[in-house]
Amino acid sequence: MNNSKQDILNNLIKEPFINQRILAAQTGHSLGIVNRSIKELISEGYLDEEIRPTEKTLREAKEKAPKNAIILAAGFGMRMVPINTETPKGLLEIKGERLIECTIRQLHEVGITEIYVVVGFMKEQYEYLIDEYGVELIVAPDYVSKNNLHSLKTAAAHLSNSYIIPCDIWCEKNPYSRNELYSWYMVSDLVDDDSTVRVNRKQELVVQKEQAGGNAMIGICYLLETEAEIVRERLEELGRDSRYDGAFWEETLYRKDRMIVTARVVHAADAVEINTYEQLREIDSDSSQLQTDAIQVICEALGAQQNEVTNITVLKKGMTNRSFLFS
Repeated sequence: MNNSKQDILNNLIKEPFINQRILAAQTGHSLGIVNRSIKELISEGYLDEEIRPTEKTLREAKEKAPKNAIILAAGFGMRMVPINTETPKGLLEIKGERLIECTIRQLHEVGITEIYVVVGFMKEQYEYLIDEYGVELIVAPDYVSKNNLHSLKTAAAHLSNSYIIPCDIWCEKNPYSRNELYSWYMVSDLVDDDSTVRVNRKQELVVQKEQAGGNAMIGICYLLETEAEIVRERLEELGRDSRYDGAFWEETLYRKDRMIVTARVVHAADAVEINTYEQLREIDSDSSQLQTDAIQVICEALGAQQNEVTNITVLKKGMTNRSFLFS
């Protein structure tokens, strides 16, 4: 079953069929694809003549439904100066809610309560989540010297019908669902010169040539057991190779010139990665984390307003990276 049919089927599981035009708008597929897919789904036994999901569909949906989520929150967030000396990225506040709490709330809304948070830097600040939300914390022992491929490796045993979620993503609309019928990796429709992948016409994520610009990689992923098994094996394999000490976990998804999962493309405004002080300020200029001692000193010393402090970049990498450049 191709992705367009699975998208349409998944939508029909969530809510009753009204008409093809509404279904096309909800799934993002053309009216022609919707009409053709419905006919094929009926002939394949996934829909009945009333365009309702059959028992066959409901059994498959149950088998592929999300079981848990793994949130990656071990890193330094070095680009987040000067906030990162006081608060880990997952605990940044946007519109009155911490990033990681927003993610947990959205997961709870779709019935996912088995949540693992991989922690490292300032790990003690995440401990309140155990009592407040019932999550399990997993400590990444190598977070100082290795990247998030090794962080995910510490939680690899839990990978199965799982969401993998960076702690620094803010989604105004809930991107998670009670039903998922295939594995996917989320990218933005925004062109990013640093991206290593682009979406082709088959919704595949293919490796992009350097300097060519691809789809911005959001980092949220859903893995069914088949792909989760591949990722577990690759985490073990690459984790033994020191050349991958600085690698992102997405390295496990590549097979030759493309990813083993399909693309889920979202609008740039629907899922935002918060990497810098200025990105946080753009999304929520009233965030309490913007009121840092360092920024206040700059404003007082130079007679500047907070929003006039720009181009903030870390001067020295490492756990004690308190020095930064700015304009």
